[in-house]
Amino acid sequence: MPDQTAPTSFSFHIEGGTANNHAVPAAVLVQILENAQRAFELIGVHVEGRGIKERARVSAATSQRFQLVCQLPESGSYAMPVTVGGAGELFSVDLANKAFGIFRGVMEKVSARSSTDLATVLPDNRILRRVLEAVKGMAPRADAQWKLSLHDAHDAAFATFDIETIPFVEETLVPVEQREAARVVTGELKSIDFTERKVTIIYPPTNKELACIYEEAVEDLLYEKRRDLIQVTGRVLLDDQGAPKQIIDVTDIRDLDLSALVLDTVRHAGLTLKAATTLSLEPVLDETKQLLCIEQADLGIDVYATTREAVLAELQEQIWMLWQEYAQASDDELDAPARILKQSLRARFNEVPNAP
Repeated sequence: MPDQTAPTSFSFHIEGGTANNHAVPAAVLVQILENAQRAFELIGVHVEGRGIKERARVSAATSQRFQLVCQLPESGSYAMPVTVGGAGELFSVDLANKAFGIFRGVMEKVSARSSTDLATVLPDNRILRRVLEAVKGMAPRADAQWKLSLHDAHDAAFATFDIETIPFVEETLVPVEQREAARVVTGELKSIDFTERKVTIIYPPTNKELACIYEEAVEDLLYEKRRDLIQVTGRVLLDDQGAPKQIIDVTDIRDLDLSALVLDTVRHAGLTLKAATTLSLEPVLDETKQLLCIEQADLGIDVYATTREAVLAELQEQIWMLWQEYAQASDDELDAPARILKQSLRARFNEVPNAP
């Protein structure tokens, strides 16, 4: 029979992109732990019988009662055991178990891509939306070389987050009509007004201020330390000259990420290419600071898009196109520069037949 006085425990298992990889970047670990902590605090508010009001912050007592306490890491992928709560006078085994039950239920539903059942696990919609924002922070982005599994105290996995998790959560949080009308704008962060739920950025092409009116579920993202350049996703209103004047219905705010985009596998239209050596491609901003651009002349790569996810999709499609038109063509069909490109592509990639 389980010990009812023992602290609730589970573990994070972070698997890298290479076999036997038992190391993980500190930034990834911090990102996962911070967002898991945020999720537990929000769920803690619910199990305490309270709700989240507008602009209300989680109390210090709730944060302490539902704090995640890290244990020594274990080998085997990268395993980080944690317990919920501690030994202080605010700790309650019953509340910790209830919070973990809800946390596990939400994570299981997200892992199974089951959005319709989420409200049965966590019926408070305000808290649920903020917890789902925290899940986005725990999950790998499109070009990440890692994935996360959550294991219970018996080391049984109950959820796995991969590069498909964030798109699923975004589809759950934002109606399709709103996603289709949304646009990503990059600007320099000037100010945040929590009272009016407004972020003000400087829009580089016009050097004018742009007010961004965000939704309640996004607010937790704003308490993180932000860099100068951020990307805001929402519905853009234009002025008489066709330039953005305001962004409303903001659903996402994040730092502009210009770190190297790492690519070791290309999957597109049923074709899988494996890189002989991992490609590390540095995105740069165009002169308007609205487009991320990647160029690799020896491979014929020249792509651009507003976000890392869109750049990665464009990159995969362009490499697929180059492989079809050059790498698979006979030398007789190609001129001298095209044959050089063919050789470069074949030197950097190998086609993997019947890859899943």
